[in-house]
Amino acid sequence: MAEFHPTHRRKPSWSSNLLRVLMISAGCAAILLPAWLPNRPNIPIERGTVEMIQALLLAACAVVIFGSSTHAGRYRPMSRVLGLGFIAAFIGEIEDFVSEILGWAFPAKWLILAILLVAAITAVRHRHTTLDFFSNLGRHAGSGLIAAALLINYVFNVVIGSPTFWRAALGPAFSSEIPPICKSYLELLACYFLFVGALGLSLTMARRPDPEA
Repeated sequence: MAEFHPTHRRKPSWSSNLLRVLMISAGCAAILLPAWLPNRPNIPIERGTVEMIQALLLAACAVVIFGSSTHAGRYRPMSRVLGLGFIAAFIGEIEDFVSEILGWAFPAKWLILAILLVAAITAVRHRHTTLDFFSNLGRHAGSGLIAAALLINYVFNVVIGSPTFWRAALGPAFSSEIPPICKSYLELLACYFLFVGALGLSLTMARRPDPEA
């Protein structure tokens, strides 16, 4: 009969948790630095420095997830699904830069569709793992940050990025440049949350042992 040895767990450390909170908060403040960087006047801010940082963060998310897949055990298919999702988001983020600024033909929509189709097929092929992963998603470190990023992009950003909102808030002081600038920085914050969430999620999947047969 196999012997099971309890896994030793480190006691929670308030100093470690405080350090993590401070580091995440410092990152949130650091993403505002591009607001003081010079931006070429003929290129909107969404297609300049801020957009490139968004794309780099999404690419980093994909690298982190794929890099941790070898240690994810039975959750390796989910690492592929999440990594493909981040690649699709990266392609969508650089679409305007490649097609409009560089002037290259870039079939971004078809690429995104193909990538998401591969991700969906992978999830269906490993549907039991997929269901188990999403049923326990709330226990994974970083899932809250990823959920916050999705809320910022698809709920909060719809309001803050709307010209109607700013016209009502500012009245005669309204400028057409305000909504896209606010929207781009909120998207940057969401990308940063996705990056930190991807780090936490990959570490959790790598550390979680497979159940004994």
